[in-house]
Formats: sequence, C-alpha cells, structure tokens
Amino acid sequence: MKWPRAIGIVDLGILTVVAVALFLPPREMYASSVIQVSGGSEPDQFAIALAEARTIAKPDDGNAVADLARRLGEAGFKDWAIEVAIDGAERAKQSPTRWRALIAASVAYVDRLDVVPGLDYANRALAACELAREQGHGSCPSWEEIRMRLYHQHLDAGVKSGIDPRLDPKGFRRAGEGALRHIRLKPDTAAPPK
Repeated sequence: MKWPRAIGIVDLGILTVVAVALFLPPREMYASSVIQVSGGSEPDQFAIALAEARTIAKPDDGNAVADLARRLGEAGFKDWAIEVAIDGAERAKQSPTRWRALIAASVAYVDRLDVVPGLDYANRALAACELAREQGHGSCPSWEEIRMRLYHQHLDAGVKSGIDPRLDPKGFRRAGEGALRHIRLKPDTAAPPK
C-alpha cells in the first residue's frame, strides 16, 4: 500500500496528537497559596493577596506597592519585599506617590540589614518627596517628609560610622541615635499650689 505524497507518516502523527488534545476532557487543576505565612492565619494570607491584587490593579500606585512590600516583610519574605518595592518604584516613575515605594524599598533593605542600599533608596525617596511637593500634588505631606528625614539621618549616621549592623546591631543603633537630638520631657513633680 502506498500513501499519497501529500500525507506522510509525520502528518498522521501530528493529526493524532491534535485530535487527542481536542477530544480529551480538560484536566483538573489544583491551586494553593504560594505564600505560607509563618505562624500566620488565613486573614494574614488574604491581606497579602489583597495587597498584591491592588498592585496589579494599579501598578503605578506607590501606596499599594508600599503596603504589599510592608506585608511581605512582616511575613518574613524580605527578598520579595525588596523586589516588589523596587519594581513598583520603577513602574511609578510618573506617579506622585513614587516616594512611598522608594521608602518601602529602603525599609525592606534595612530589615535585611543591607544598610548601604537602604540609605540609597532613602535618598531617592526624599528626592521624590520633594519633587512631589514642588509639583503641588500634596501626596507627600510635611509630617511624612520629617519622618523620612529623621529616618535618613539615623541611617546615614549609622552607615558613616562604619559599623556593620550584622556584626554589631546595638553599636549601629547607638551610632545612628547619636546623630539625632534627643528631647526628654519629665513630668512636673512639684506639688501644685493650694
């Protein structure tokens, strides 16, 4: 028996595979959460999933990126927190809330005890905050800027001290606190006049 030249054995094999793929029922798929929050409950997992959904819905929103990075960091996924914050800051280049993603990247780096890149992202966050204020967006209120400046001063002093926070975390903290002016308020112990 001779096959016509137009149809070969390879063509029959391909036709068989296509027919099997078309006529077999779809296979069942099972899904489970990739992030198993250590010691966390379903609400914690749902909160992370909701924060991730918000970043997918609004990829250029610095607030959503910062929320997701914070939640990932709290769950112990420090590398993912850094990655999410940096990627979100890149997507939010034109957004007035970009500074939130940048400061989230800084905090995530510091949580992992990588203080030099943390300081770099703190500098970027301050610059983005100042730019947002100059453009009149109002997305970086003065109290947030003051909080970032204090964080930056503390981190800058710790980095300038040359102390490795992995080897001497208390020394790094003392060096950072040395750059800040402390004000202690004591209660008035004098008896009130009668």
